[in-house]
Amino acid sequence: MAETFYTKEQIELREKYRELAKEHILPRVKEIDEKDRIPKDLIEKLVKPPFSLTALSIPKEYGGLELGKIEVCIIAEEIGAVCPALIPFLEIAQLYTYVIKLGGTEEQKKRFLTRLAQGEIGCYALTDEGPGSDPARMKSTAEEVEDAFILNGKKRLITFADMADLFALFASEDPSAGGRGISCFIVEKGTPGLKLERHCPLFGLRGHRAYDLKMENLKVPKENRIGKKGEGLRLALKVLNNTRISLAFGYIGLARSALELAIKFAREREVMGAPLKSYQAVSFPLAELATELEAARLLAYRAVVLSEREVEHRKETSMAKMFAGEVLVKATSLASRVLGGYGADRDWDAERYLRDAFAWIAAQGTLEIQKLIIAREILGR
Repeated sequence: MAETFYTKEQIELREKYRELAKEHILPRVKEIDEKDRIPKDLIEKLVKPPFSLTALSIPKEYGGLELGKIEVCIIAEEIGAVCPALIPFLEIAQLYTYVIKLGGTEEQKKRFLTRLAQGEIGCYALTDEGPGSDPARMKSTAEEVEDAFILNGKKRLITFADMADLFALFASEDPSAGGRGISCFIVEKGTPGLKLERHCPLFGLRGHRAYDLKMENLKVPKENRIGKKGEGLRLALKVLNNTRISLAFGYIGLARSALELAIKFAREREVMGAPLKSYQAVSFPLAELATELEAARLLAYRAVVLSEREVEHRKETSMAKMFAGEVLVKATSLASRVLGGYGADRDWDAERYLRDAFAWIAAQGTLEIQKLIIAREILGR
């Protein structure tokens, strides 16, 4: 597909990040998975040149690379293909960046985007402990006082909360208004009242470190609210409508690796005197998967092109995220089955691919949430 739709410059970008991932990330994958930690020296590489994953979408006037959305998606596929646990460096940076880009004042952009472009890490805390995928019902509150807001509540599964320098926190200024009462606030690391309550141990995506957060009388300056009162949920959903596309490309990257592993094994493994690939029970499912993977990439590409052109793409984005997620689950499951007993062997990548896939597909809204969005778009609310 790349040779058909991507420009020469985009193909060169893909090759650059593919080689960077192979050189700097691939040798560390098993260490990251086993220790559930990303080495500090690798973090430095990811946020600084030549990776610069936190600066990809930041305008040049604030020190960023100002890459287009298609270029960001190309990079997401290459990182996802090697180590999905590192995708949050790109994904969370996108979430945080878009909040500021879409809702921030010029002064806020200078204050916060410049720091992210220099390699600081942002954090995006939308999901409440109770409502989960229904943020309009969040219980986190923001009470206005003389010169600040006082935030209270709990957040669930917040990625990189342990290493973040800046937090985008969502809380309701008016719980009686539902989604229309939610606002977004930027909070500095180390602010009294912001606590890491629990590390959420996941069986996949190990290294990406998700946490439960507690806001206890957390005082935030008034100038740190992004947008006006009650604009937070609208802003959050607009942000997700962009970042879910690059997430879909990340899914495609890991699905591609799983397919490549299964194909390689089917070519090399002999069963009853013949290569495994010669059996239709193996070759046909692989053919179907290869077709579905290309279809997923095309759906995601359509969504990102619409986004680049600033055409409404809520339905197309959810279609891309849903279908890519389903292809990812199918690809990793099929790779495990094709490898047979080796599929469960921890010296092979298939079992990690499977764990990563099932730990990842709920990110930024489960597949069922995407189906709900699509249904509303085609049937009406």
